[in-house]
Amino acid sequence: MAKYSYEWPRPALTVDAVIVAKPATSTPSQLLLIQRKHPPCKGQWALPGGFVDQGEPLAAAAARELQEETSVNPADVDMFQVGTYGDPGRDPRGWTVTVAYAAVVPSTELGVRAADDAAAASWYPVNALPSLAFDHKQIIREAFQKLLERPEVQQADAMIQQLKEGATALEGPWTPPKA
Repeated sequence: MAKYSYEWPRPALTVDAVIVAKPATSTPSQLLLIQRKHPPCKGQWALPGGFVDQGEPLAAAAARELQEETSVNPADVDMFQVGTYGDPGRDPRGWTVTVAYAAVVPSTELGVRAADDAAAASWYPVNALPSLAFDHKQIIREAFQKLLERPEVQQADAMIQQLKEGATALEGPWTPPKA
């Protein structure tokens, strides 16, 4: 393979996973989040995700990061791509573009356990999320809106209402994180 050198800067590439569990009898729809173990945004809640390895397909990177940070078996999660995000300042480490994936899972019973660079992993009601790291507020809002179009969501009236409430609660600008 030939080696090329470019004069133009290139961004780092990451992936993020928006995993939503269907509502149960006594609980609303839930979003899977991790608490960051390392800077930037140490201690803040974020989507499971991370950097794409060289030569790694994007969907494979999303599956790998989901498993590394939450111990969830990616074979149990049918993710689809929801968008690409690269606004300046979204990551204090430098110019970073992320490709977001989303999925609806039948329940929160996926064996979630924090691992790798996640200090904790937990489910949160989609309409009562904690403060979020990076631009994850924007990513989650748009993922909720895309999930509303999915057949598995269209068949669940409670989930439709909860995702709409969750997206509305996340309206407004996001604040760039500090280093």
